Amino acid sequence: MDKYKVKISSSAQNDFFEVAERINALPPEEAAQSFNNIIESAKILATSPDSCPYARDSQLRLRGYRVLTINEYLYFFVINNGSVIIRRILYTKRQFDWLM
Repeated sequence: MDKYKVKISSSAQNDFFEVAERINALPPEEAAQSFNNIIESAKILATSPDSCPYARDSQLRLRGYRVLTINEYLYFFVINNGSVIIRRILYTKRQFDWLM
């Protein structure tokens, strides 16, 4: 049973659309596997998000940001009043300091 309600910010929604476009460009079997990995891995956000590490960046860590890595993407989120709020979804090799 899920303990947390998962919410996604508008920025993270836009990020996810970009991720989906990249995945849809893959061969069908690889795309299906990537989407399955995202769904399965993201379940941790509803059940035990506190098992994910805090962000390495000190400013993000002070603001309570945690990170979940799924495939080649970093899901930045915070836990707030029984909810998990996904703030950004970024490619691991992208310079993202200015985006946060």
